[in-house]
Amino acid sequence: MSPTKEDYLKVLFELGAWKIQVPNKEIAERLNISPPTVTEMMNSLVKAGWVEYTPYKGSMLSEAGAEYAKRLIRKHRLWEVFLVKNLDFNINEVHNEAEVLEHSTSDILADQLEKYLGYPEHCPHGGAIPLELMDTQEKVSIRLSDIKNDDIVSVSRMLNEEKLVQHFKRANLNIKDDIQITDRDKALDLLYITNHTTGENIELSRTIAQYLFVMDKSE
Repeated sequence: MSPTKEDYLKVLFELGAWKIQVPNKEIAERLNISPPTVTEMMNSLVKAGWVEYTPYKGSMLSEAGAEYAKRLIRKHRLWEVFLVKNLDFNINEVHNEAEVLEHSTSDILADQLEKYLGYPEHCPHGGAIPLELMDTQEKVSIRLSDIKNDDIVSVSRMLNEEKLVQHFKRANLNIKDDIQITDRDKALDLLYITNHTTGENIELSRTIAQYLFVMDKSE
């Protein structure tokens, strides 16, 4: 499979398309390409059996597509751990480098890299690495923008795109922080958040909040 198609599958999985339909517009925004280009690629992936597409609703990974995406994401996250742990990269610098490395990494190399790193469970952005743990994390994680007001949740992972990671860093939102949405302003597209871990109050746009994944404290 070409690196371009692999990128589509990976983005679909990270946006939750193994369980929900993701609009083409959202995929286009994440990949910084035009919606018509996404539609064309979706048609190709549907024909190959990797994706199921519903017009005007969005795309969803097939079972085979989800499994392929998970193996690719595992490689990406292993390289992120290596870059941070062994080469002193900053967390907001590793995504693009790992993006290049993942496509040329065989399953054998990924297994050896995982062994060398001491079998890490999570990447620097909070994403699970072992496939079984990835399944568990994705089943209990929801977008911050989708939780109810006043529910206290824990930050599980963030979409590992450089600009997003920098934004969350500036807001001092970190993996495992306990946070709570106290109010919403739909007109301004704002969520008012209390970070119980740091004691800070934060304003975050709903558009950005949909790329921060959280889980209930009881999970």
